[in-house]
Amino acid sequence: MKLLREPLVHFAIGGLALFAAYAWLNDDTVASDRTEIRISDGHLRWVSETWSSQWRRTPSNDELRGLVAELVKEELLAREARALGLDQDDTVIRRRLAQKLTFLIEDAARIAEPKEDDLRQFYDAHPDMFRQEARVSFDHVFFSGSRRPDAAAEARRVLAASGGPDQTAIIDQGDQWLAAAGLKAGKESDIAAQFGPAFARAVVALPTGEWMGPIESAYGQHLVRVYEVVPAAGRPFAEVKAEVLAQWRDEQRRNYERRYFAELLKKYEIVAEPSAEPLISSWAQTMVGVR
Repeated sequence: MKLLREPLVHFAIGGLALFAAYAWLNDDTVASDRTEIRISDGHLRWVSETWSSQWRRTPSNDELRGLVAELVKEELLAREARALGLDQDDTVIRRRLAQKLTFLIEDAARIAEPKEDDLRQFYDAHPDMFRQEARVSFDHVFFSGSRRPDAAAEARRVLAASGGPDQTAIIDQGDQWLAAAGLKAGKESDIAAQFGPAFARAVVALPTGEWMGPIESAYGQHLVRVYEVVPAAGRPFAEVKAEVLAQWRDEQRRNYERRYFAELLKKYEIVAEPSAEPLISSWAQTMVGVR
């Protein structure tokens, strides 16, 4: 017991206590600096279901162990890559992240299901959206701008010389047209797709039974004779209900997206160079104005 009263022993015991305390504190500090990567039951389900959908069976224990190891390696590499700033200014990563968030936005917008009254109100508010377009049947004679010095003047001369609705005389004066020399029961959108919007608008406004023109298309000049017009007409709700539902959902998605971007623009300030500012200012103002 005399030994316990020696100062040297007291000094040794105190030193050991300080060393133990330092070691404990030091280990704890190192552990708290490590970033946690948590692998949850959700991750296990995700890798297992992804693998099963590809191979049409559930993975074995060894295969699942390998999948989880790959998941951890991928997460480690991804974290380290972000720490090194490798994700900055990468177009592929930026678009992929934006795409994933867009999917989330669209999923959120699909949560709401409309009632019958919602669809009927949407149908009543957008009559043109569900109207059957006017359909026009016509013949045309083409005057090529690349083959004639003044195709429009040539077309007017042929029309004037025909002296009336002599279809054969007019058709024989035209240039070769590789497609059919007319369109039967074509919608304005169909005509626009083939000849251009301005030509389509002009044709649907023509009277029937007379050669008229010239009318300019994307290819040259045309003399046109409309021989049948089926006017535009509304379609009953029951007939277009599925189309109304699709359009209603599309509008809900666009509205949700606009509101979401409006909230995002409250969090971020977009600073644009003078050359880019006019290109984005109108869009940003539209989003900010959404409530």
